[in-house]
Amino acid sequence: MLVLNLNSRQSTFKGVGGRVILSRLMPNVGGPKQRRRRLLSSVVTSVLTYGIAIWADTLQLQDARRNVASVYRLSALRVASAFRTVSEDAVCVIAGILPIEERPEERRSLYRQKGSSVETPEEQRAKERRSSIDRWQSLWDTSTKGRWTHRLIPQVDVWLNRKHGEVNYYLTQMQSGHGCFRAYLYRFQHQDSPECPTCKGVNEDVEHAFFVCPRFSGPRSAWETALEGPKLPEEVVIAMLVSEAAWEATSSYAAEVIKELRREEQKRRKEASG
Repeated sequence: MLVLNLNSRQSTFKGVGGRVILSRLMPNVGGPKQRRRRLLSSVVTSVLTYGIAIWADTLQLQDARRNVASVYRLSALRVASAFRTVSEDAVCVIAGILPIEERPEERRSLYRQKGSSVETPEEQRAKERRSSIDRWQSLWDTSTKGRWTHRLIPQVDVWLNRKHGEVNYYLTQMQSGHGCFRAYLYRFQHQDSPECPTCKGVNEDVEHAFFVCPRFSGPRSAWETALEGPKLPEEVVIAMLVSEAAWEATSSYAAEVIKELRREEQKRRKEASG
């Protein structure tokens, strides 16, 4: 019990300090690229989940679990450069970070096999990680959250095992649907209408902005040319993974659309303020 209580106090400290450290090291705009963010996140994860196989299910450590889960989620948000409103289910997929719920079982299973398996430790870890990803896939398929992201990234393992490409502030808005879209801003009372200013009667959500709205037809045409033709949302990630050029074209298109939407939002706010 002494060890568990000590872990609880340590986790509370980690919860407070971790948020500050992550916010300073990994701002959404600017800062390190995703590869470096993943490295920083892995260090945070190691500290946060030390002993998780023992204390994760202990009722006395509810506060510690909440603190750890909160910082872990923030870590995923920072890796993906995502808004805080993005669900944990979606942001873990975009960031490529195993959900914290899967870590205790993985750690316990590895501990049970220690010294009793003919497999090397590296083989054991690889096998358990595959099992974790399989469980993660089942959770992702049945979740009610992040369904736009699921349309773009249905297969977790394909996304995790890609050979190229990093997400960023703009690409994450495209993949999460949380960003400078009127329908999104309207949900949080930052906009007086969810409608597209060009397409009357149609809400300006992520799908409309990137795949339909005529005011982005020019950059969309260039993007579709780079991807060798128009793509449905369900086909975009597959096309991005074909080549680095396709990935970069999508990332550039996302940045162009989001920056323009942001300029429009700032203009509306300036006009509203007089």
